[in-house]
Amino acid sequence: MAIPAKPLPWRAWLTGLGMAGALCACPSPAPADAVPGVTLAGSYIGELGRNYDPGQVSPRLKTIYHDVLDLSLTVDSGEAGLWPGGTLYIEGMRIHGDQPSRFVIGDLQVASNIEAPTQTLIEEAWYEQRFLDGRLSLLAGLRDLNRDFYVSEYAGLFLNSSFGNGPEISANVPASVYPKPGWTARIRIRPTSQWYVQAADFDGDPQTRTLSAREGQMWIAETGLVLPTARYKLGAWLHTATKAYNGRTFANDYGGYVLADQQLAAFGATRIGAFVQYGWVPPARNEVTRYLGLGLHVTGPLPARAEDVLGLALAQAVMHTGTENTIELTYRASVTPSVSVQPSFQWIAHPGGVPGASPVRVGLLRFELAF
Repeated sequence: MAIPAKPLPWRAWLTGLGMAGALCACPSPAPADAVPGVTLAGSYIGELGRNYDPGQVSPRLKTIYHDVLDLSLTVDSGEAGLWPGGTLYIEGMRIHGDQPSRFVIGDLQVASNIEAPTQTLIEEAWYEQRFLDGRLSLLAGLRDLNRDFYVSEYAGLFLNSSFGNGPEISANVPASVYPKPGWTARIRIRPTSQWYVQAADFDGDPQTRTLSAREGQMWIAETGLVLPTARYKLGAWLHTATKAYNGRTFANDYGGYVLADQQLAAFGATRIGAFVQYGWVPPARNEVTRYLGLGLHVTGPLPARAEDVLGLALAQAVMHTGTENTIELTYRASVTPSVSVQPSFQWIAHPGGVPGASPVRVGLLRFELAF
């Protein structure tokens, strides 16, 4: 089973690159600073999930509620009157509830991106320093890989975990992703407003949050082209830990990915876009050999509902045993700038890549409160 991607990393990442809002209307409240440069924020995500067909793990038709409470502290050193260009960020999280994919559905790609064991933890704690008017930044600390790498703005709408980070990474190697990212050091360079390159060294096994030669390291690099109505990205990674698979031992593991967000049309308040994600790893040393994600994203699909978003997408994980295909249809309704409701329907063919497995239909109803 793949590890779910963090549900809401992408907007903060896009804001950091000056990219948010170009492809979609995604309002979020801006908490007032009680102390200059210090921001306290939080969110609550609650979700009902139900399978309408017997799952691969349990034949029961079961309704499950799970949720995530998230609290964060951000300190801007410049606004706080200290030194320019610095950001300190600490985020704590309380995850609660059952796990639909693990205990009922049995799908590899994980239907809900908030699914995780019940726990309370410091999820992220990092410091970033920007230089040269933001053209160079250095970051170190506990950091989610999916905040910086392999991020599609359009795919961020969907609830299935594969649209956050591809299962060819999360199902094959220990990755620094939700719910427990590990230590990292990252550098990002933006020679121009349209082009960036970044690289990072992540802890080889984030679950331990210790640095050891036995666990190895995960190196990842990405370059991207940022246009007014499109984003194109190319990345590659290397995990240096020794890996055993199918009776063989390998000195490391590696892979690459490409993704694109492209606006297709705009009229009035409506924006129509499409995204493609593709990830590859060497088949001889991995169970999931490649991943394809693609979909349509419509902002303002209805008159007088300019902030709502409609999406239809496919997530395909190819394994040695078979191919799991998940089709997701979702609609996020903005009730207020701080409250949204999002139903999602997923049709999962060959869950877990099991040949001959019957499809499983899954319904999710999520609501989000930002404060």
